[in-house]
Amino acid sequence: MRLRVRILVTTLLLSLFGLVMIYSASSYSAKIHFGDEFHYVKKQALAFFVGIAAMIAGAKMKTELLKKIRWIIYGTAMTLLLILFIPGVGSSSYGATRWIDLKIITFQPSEIAKFALVILLAGEFSERPPVSFKYAILPALSGLLMCVAVMMEPNMSITMCIGLTMLAMLFCGGMRGKYFLFASSTAAAGVPALIFAEPYRVKRLLAFLNPWDSPLEEGYQLIQSYYALGSGGLFGVGLFASRQKYLFLPFAESDFIFSVIGEELGLFGSVLVLGVFFILIVSGVMVAMRAEDRYNSLLAAGITSVIAVQTLINIAVVSGSIPPTGLPLPYISAGGSSLIVFMFASGLLMNIAKRENTVHSINKNKK
Repeated sequence: MRLRVRILVTTLLLSLFGLVMIYSASSYSAKIHFGDEFHYVKKQALAFFVGIAAMIAGAKMKTELLKKIRWIIYGTAMTLLLILFIPGVGSSSYGATRWIDLKIITFQPSEIAKFALVILLAGEFSERPPVSFKYAILPALSGLLMCVAVMMEPNMSITMCIGLTMLAMLFCGGMRGKYFLFASSTAAAGVPALIFAEPYRVKRLLAFLNPWDSPLEEGYQLIQSYYALGSGGLFGVGLFASRQKYLFLPFAESDFIFSVIGEELGLFGSVLVLGVFFILIVSGVMVAMRAEDRYNSLLAAGITSVIAVQTLINIAVVSGSIPPTGLPLPYISAGGSSLIVFMFASGLLMNIAKRENTVHSINKNKK
């Protein structure tokens, strides 16, 4: 199967599977809160059809255009992040201002920002590889500035995703070992500083270490996630048969949807889902390795890094491997802006894969 077909099939499988699981995880809470058990599914379905159009656009557009206007794209993403704090524009929930409210729809600028940074870094590193701090300083500062803007929301999970993606691109871009080690060490040292900067993050850390110390407060969500995953066993309790979705597990349709997957489909089903993600990520790596030029290679590597990093962080959170932090599972979790942007990113991967296949075929015919 050609790479672009693999990417298309895995993207559609994950997105459509997400619609099923969003219904399962949210039908009860949606009925209670909105009087419509399909409330979240309808919104996600609309985003899916918009995402199809975005994926087609990503597959058809010239990636060189993205390279030319990379600073405009980055500047637009930063502007969207900053206007969140204009009264009446930013929408707040649970103490965080992460959404722009357009009355008709809301969207999350940080979802766009991740890929805007990838486009910027791919363009910069394709022209000036970050072999030293001289060439890495401006792109690194751009990434750091974006991290600061996202942390102001606050949104530590997306900040971590952006930071890890930036490190991955520095590595793929060719940064020397000693400089990369310094950059990685600096980033790692910044994580504890961010945690201890806010009391609620310290409480989350303590709850992660022993959630049963605060079973009705900070440790509640993680304990409920444990119950969901543990109840699933090998083959699950059955599709649509989750018990944790009955208002026990918070954010069951979004950040903790993998817990419901584990409960209903068990270890076997969870591994199958992760297997589809693995195929998509490996396909992205192969696209990056076979790309026709350095820019498209770095662009594919960056996109694949975002998908891999966000998937790993989400799974690590719901399984209790790292402290709880809100981050949707790509393509599957409820969230229209996330789904549309990730489907557009899949379209870009298909775009680059198509070029690779064309170049490969030409070279093969010459031989």
